[in-house]
Amino acid sequence: MKVELHLHTSRYSPCARHRPEELLSRLVATGYDAVYLTEHDAVWDDGELAALQEQFPEIRIFPGIERSIGPILDGQHLIILGARDPEYARLCEPSELLARARMHGHLAILAHPLRSPSSAAMLLAGLRPDALECRTGSHDEARANMIARAAVRLRLPLVNAGDVHRLVHVNKCWIETLPDLHHADDIRDVILSGHYTLHTRDLVPAVYVE
Repeated sequence: MKVELHLHTSRYSPCARHRPEELLSRLVATGYDAVYLTEHDAVWDDGELAALQEQFPEIRIFPGIERSIGPILDGQHLIILGARDPEYARLCEPSELLARARMHGHLAILAHPLRSPSSAAMLLAGLRPDALECRTGSHDEARANMIARAAVRLRLPLVNAGDVHRLVHVNKCWIETLPDLHHADDIRDVILSGHYTLHTRDLVPAVYVE
């Protein structure tokens, strides 16, 4: 399955430029099979999500959140895939977010790692996400290499994601899972077991150096 792990819509993320219907139409047109809606510090209501899924039966739409950690101007975030509990929007301590995510069987990804002091402090404190986000439309090759080296040292898997805020970000970076995702939390087993591949389009491929 072709999967987008990191996408924002104008309904809940002020930095996003497009309505969910516009983005989902583009995802369907470019062959995506599943998407996680990871709004900034907000989760979708179950009823809204169900209505959107009914409108777009061609693609599986799963919940999630991109939660700010550390000072707001620091710009560091944890993505919790599968999160639908509003409590995630109230927590901001990485230790609490990671513990809650694991209790619920959700996948926790450190978004745009090593971009700020908060992510470094989190990792130095021994707090480990389930995976690191490597290639996105906003990461150049040098940053991707740095993240890949960190993943080797920390023994963490890497994922690619669009970090979609605009239509132009769709179909740039994604993963393809070998098993199908039937439920939101299926992604955790897929990533931790390594049953997926990383993909990019129209980007200079990163050369991962250990």
